[in-house]
Amino acid sequence: MATSRELAAESLSVAGDASSSLDQIATAITGINERNILIATASEEQAHVAREVDRNLVSIRELASQSSAGASQTASACNEMSKLAVSLNQLVNRFKV
Repeated sequence: MATSRELAAESLSVAGDASSSLDQIATAITGINERNILIATASEEQAHVAREVDRNLVSIRELASQSSAGASQTASACNEMSKLAVSLNQLVNRFKV
């Protein structure tokens, strides 16, 4: 009878240890889930920032292209003005005495 009591007490102790271990596991799982949520949120924010950066880079590329076209037009206009200045200078030289 004493052996049965000892075994029952030992079983009760083992069950208590198992319950404590399961509580620790449940707490760890809760912590893991919370970290997963934080990671998912951070990933979504990073994806949003990456999309915004991509949009900004596209805008920069378009503006750079427009600036390049404007610079080409300015260079062409300067060339034309230079030619006109030479022609005007030649015309003015005709009137010099």
